[in-house]
Amino acid sequence: MSLQVSVEHVDGVARCEIVGEVDMATTPQLRDELLGLVDAGQQYLVLDVSGVPFLDSTGLGVLMEVHRRLRDNSGAVALVGARPALVRLLTITNLSRALPVYRSVEDASTAVTESPAAEVTG
Repeated sequence: MSLQVSVEHVDGVARCEIVGEVDMATTPQLRDELLGLVDAGQQYLVLDVSGVPFLDSTGLGVLMEVHRRLRDNSGAVALVGARPALVRLLTITNLSRALPVYRSVEDASTAVTESPAAEVTG
């Protein structure tokens, strides 16, 4: 399955809609897309993952790399539309602080611009 990432910039926040499976085959594309935004100076990312039926450990690694890079630049990342399996994975791995999940893109956009990035080790 191919991966599609579309980006919309609204009030200083890059809202990224991700559609498709995130696995070893597609994580290089996701990494390039998201870190490309960070490298271009984007501080705030909201990732709509409602169209992601599967995310493996390599995908989780990319999300954490994005979190760390943004945190180092006083930015933040948040997720929207995470399926129960992803929410459970974030909870068990104790990464839900670094990758918080919100109900709406608007709530997530407000949260990333008003709250400092969470400090998570590991």
